[in-house]
Amino acid sequence: MANASAIPDGHTFLEVNTFVSIKGKDIAEKLLQQAENRNPDAFDMYIYNDFFSYGVLELVDKTLATLHTKIKKKEWEEAYYILEGLVTFVDFEPAWAHCDDGDRVDITNRTIGVCAIAVLCGLDDNDLLHSVHFPSLENLLKRLVSLSEGMDCQYGLPCKAIARRVFQDKSEAEMSLDITRLNEWAIGLEADEKEKAKAQIEKMIEEKAAAAARGKRVKPWYAKGDVCDENDSDPDFKLSRVWKDYKECLSGVPRLPMRGPPKWDLSKWSAAERRAFEFGAMDDD
Repeated sequence: MANASAIPDGHTFLEVNTFVSIKGKDIAEKLLQQAENRNPDAFDMYIYNDFFSYGVLELVDKTLATLHTKIKKKEWEEAYYILEGLVTFVDFEPAWAHCDDGDRVDITNRTIGVCAIAVLCGLDDNDLLHSVHFPSLENLLKRLVSLSEGMDCQYGLPCKAIARRVFQDKSEAEMSLDITRLNEWAIGLEADEKEKAKAQIEKMIEEKAAAAARGKRVKPWYAKGDVCDENDSDPDFKLSRVWKDYKECLSGVPRLPMRGPPKWDLSKWSAAERRAFEFGAMDDD
């Protein structure tokens, strides 16, 4: 009889610090493939500065629209997986945040944050905000906090407060289970990737052992830094207000490429349409 897996059904790791649901992984990987089809470098092309950034940003916009619909319909489980996929995607492909329209980047990031808060609150109201129902919840909260801090935004504060409440009683056995899951996942990797993962896992174990030798415990990420009240009435945490600002921003910006055919997906451009922007064509000029 095969040993039971420590990794919950329907979940996996993308890397040592990325534990996700398979549904969230599939959404993220689909978005990453779509992003690759919008990358001129992948087609040996140059169209104009920030073509790729805006192409990726349009994927974020489309995913936010889908997520917002799920929130309005209170379809919280589906909303969770879309949020997880989106947050994983923007972490793995940050080009959207590097375009030259800083105001649009800012409001897009804030919209990700308020959508996340809305989903978390919706799950909480339905007694679903726990790792039994969503084993990848802690990782999602950690990524939201990281995204918020990296973009100098505030929505990470209530997300961290939620993590403190939900995981404050996390036992040593549960923390050890995290390592067990990582080791199980690493076994299936290719040799080079396995070596890197094992080194990272070993470092985590050593840090924990060193802290224990000093009579201390490694502080979990959610126990560090500032938080705010989960029910903070800051208008920047209110979905209706931020969504309105976001839609107003989108109404005043171009939504299609400024050069070439009116579509971001370069794999859907004809060979003739691509040829004018290929590096070889520019060299001929």
